[in-house]
Amino acid sequence: MTWPTPWSSWRRICRRASPASRSPLPAAFSRTDERRGDAMTIDVVGSDVPTIPPLPPVYSERIADTQERLRAGEFSLEQMPGYIKGQRPTTDVWHHIDHLEIYPKVWGRECGKNGIGKLREVVLTEITDSEKFAFHDLDPAYFPQMADAYSSIDIPKMIDQSLAYEAALEAHGVIVHRVAFPQPPVSAFGPAKSTWAAAELFVLRGGSVLPKRGVQPLAYGRAEYLALWAWTRLGVPVLCAVTGTGIFEIGPCHFLAEDVFVSGNGMAFNDEGLAQMKPVIARSAGLDVEDMTFLHIEFPGNKYYDAPSGVGHHPDLYIAPLDVRKVVTYSPGLDFATLEWLRKRGYTIVEVEHSEQAQYAPANILPLEPGLVVMHAEATQSIASVRAAGVEVIEVPYSEFMKEGGGLHCSTGQIWREKGPYSTDT
Repeated sequence: MTWPTPWSSWRRICRRASPASRSPLPAAFSRTDERRGDAMTIDVVGSDVPTIPPLPPVYSERIADTQERLRAGEFSLEQMPGYIKGQRPTTDVWHHIDHLEIYPKVWGRECGKNGIGKLREVVLTEITDSEKFAFHDLDPAYFPQMADAYSSIDIPKMIDQSLAYEAALEAHGVIVHRVAFPQPPVSAFGPAKSTWAAAELFVLRGGSVLPKRGVQPLAYGRAEYLALWAWTRLGVPVLCAVTGTGIFEIGPCHFLAEDVFVSGNGMAFNDEGLAQMKPVIARSAGLDVEDMTFLHIEFPGNKYYDAPSGVGHHPDLYIAPLDVRKVVTYSPGLDFATLEWLRKRGYTIVEVEHSEQAQYAPANILPLEPGLVVMHAEATQSIASVRAAGVEVIEVPYSEFMKEGGGLHCSTGQIWREKGPYSTDT
């Protein structure tokens, strides 16, 4: 039978039943069928989900501030963009307001790692024993092989290095948050690997991006967890997700300027993923796609990372910004077109040492602002070359992270940078 609204809007189980056989489900309602006199039990599937979602502190503050202003009588329609007394809102105004203007008003904050401006806020993960993957020995060949033996990872030393990195960032005015994964961490397909890699929390202006992995199934769910944490703790919403058959591991990507974005094509990316992300990245920079430069490195080979050559399929291992039109590179990992683009536009190119690439990935740096970067302390020759190019370097020991597959850039979720220079600036 069909009950009048609101009964018809409930998910319910209806049946004639004796009291002894009635469903134990919560929120059971009993009504009488007036036409037949039968007792009917309407077992409504109840919910104990809270009516209010978890609110990020900055969002709660924004709500409270707005509520206080409303109570104080400070609201007027004149505050609405394009308001004209006696007229309705017009598409001439509202169809031309950029999302970048709206999202800070909703969430009470700005976010985004776009460009190379001054870095203000990051997140690092809590390092635990889980970083030494418990299932690695089931089939070592299944996982990327680094220069040093996986068994040599020293977790206490890894923790100390992470804390030293945190201290270096804070000493230069960067707010550092920590996020913890449930222990043991899990992925969509079982255990999770490499939860230290906070760069998978990739935040553009407007919100975070949920990537789609290429060939690392035990990483699925890692970025989603980080994005959930950033939304509920920091007020950084999710902006978009790579969908369908698109592949775009955005974590190892970065900007060389406000209008230059570096990604690639290979095991960690495909054309569909690129097609989905190009307009999102451009709009997050306040630009049209045609005004944004996308450097897509054509990665060689079919190994995620090849330790003897130091070449793999993540761009942050081979190129990074140092200053306006100044980069550090490991050129064997770059394609000819990318190197030519840099040369023709007058970029100063600082080449890292091949002897240091496999163990220390010297180009995997973290820029703090134009002319100031953090580098792996172990890469002494490359650090000297960067300093010779007029760039200030902060040295942080980071050897244990490279044994697990990454470095400073890989392990840092960049939440917010100030707007920085464009590629055309001098």
